[in-house]
Amino acid sequence: MKFVYVITALLIGSFPAWAGGDENLESQPGYVDFGKLAADYGEPRVMVDINESLLKLASAMKHDDPVAEAALQNIESVRVHVYDTAGDVAAAAQHMQDVSKVLGDLNWEQIVRVRESSKKVDVYVKHSEDVIHGLTVMKVDGEEAVFVNVLGDIKPSELSMVMTRVNMDVNL
Repeated sequence: MKFVYVITALLIGSFPAWAGGDENLESQPGYVDFGKLAADYGEPRVMVDINESLLKLASAMKHDDPVAEAALQNIESVRVHVYDTAGDVAAAAQHMQDVSKVLGDLNWEQIVRVRESSKKVDVYVKHSEDVIHGLTVMKVDGEEAVFVNVLGDIKPSELSMVMTRVNMDVNL
């Protein structure tokens, strides 16, 4: 879970806005739909849904870190859904598998895959030659199912610099 919090904090900086998403996001190349888990687990325990208009407002604010500010300017949406699984991971694991298949069919690149007895983690990016259009993180374990989708045109150099600056400790 620490990984999800670091990614979210990394990309939205110090802007604590919470709001609904824009409908046009679904047509963007980096968008991933992971809302079907509510049928099995109810509403998410944590739901962050920051849309483009709030992110533009955040990017217009003065920031202490110019690298984070530059990265923030190109992000259109940040969505995080966390569901309690209470040990029943079948539906979440199946949804993760279904989303992985869709992402593969849409030419997303899987950059992380963890398969342990107690958890599964997948990280995908949708990119062109010099821009990341979307980042999706999916994690399922006995306690929770976490789905993160960051949408926008992010330069890998900006993302790399921000990750270095926060001394990212990825605890998958």
